[in-house]
Amino acid sequence: MEDPIRGDVARAELGELGLKYFVDVRTTARRLLESMRRPKRAAFAASAAERLLREDESLPASEHRAYLATWRPVLDTVWGGLAGDEEAGRGVCRAVAHYYLTPEYHERQHENPADADGNAIMAVFYSAECFLHGCLEFAAWAGWRAFDAATVRAASDRDWPHRRPPDISAYSWELAHPTVQAELDRQMEDLELLDEAGEVPPVDQLRNMVERTVNPWPG
Repeated sequence: MEDPIRGDVARAELGELGLKYFVDVRTTARRLLESMRRPKRAAFAASAAERLLREDESLPASEHRAYLATWRPVLDTVWGGLAGDEEAGRGVCRAVAHYYLTPEYHERQHENPADADGNAIMAVFYSAECFLHGCLEFAAWAGWRAFDAATVRAASDRDWPHRRPPDISAYSWELAHPTVQAELDRQMEDLELLDEAGEVPPVDQLRNMVERTVNPWPG
């Protein structure tokens, strides 16, 4: 749980830099998601998951993570359902049911923010659950996973800590990393787009926007 005093300091310091504090983004996201129906919530979740999969898919084929073979088809089926494929629901149901029965589901530590594969897998899983049930929590959790993945990538930037201004705390500077801020910006863009859209989520537009967010810091 976020320390309130440290959070207030981070909010103020990030504000001075013109940047976002992730807790505020989560609060805003929840408020907007509460007013949305199932398709839009699922689209938000799917967009977050899409960014994580695209990040791994951008690597050379020899470096692709094993989970992609299982979870890319699931996410594509979710997108298909959001675009109007009436048969998609059955495929998503089968994928979710199968995962609940696998040893991986029962053995994986689901709340480990540093688990890169786990962040991607669970983001797709939450997207699938949100597509089926429309629960706000699943949509929010997918966004959290995308944020966690961004912080993991940012932590691999060995030069970033040495660029910290003396009047900015180390914690705030971690959250100020371009990769983290790009993810927060993208989540807000998605929510604004969905909030202004009609009943049908703008699936193609959301998917096309992903390229602007994937790997903003080349590492």
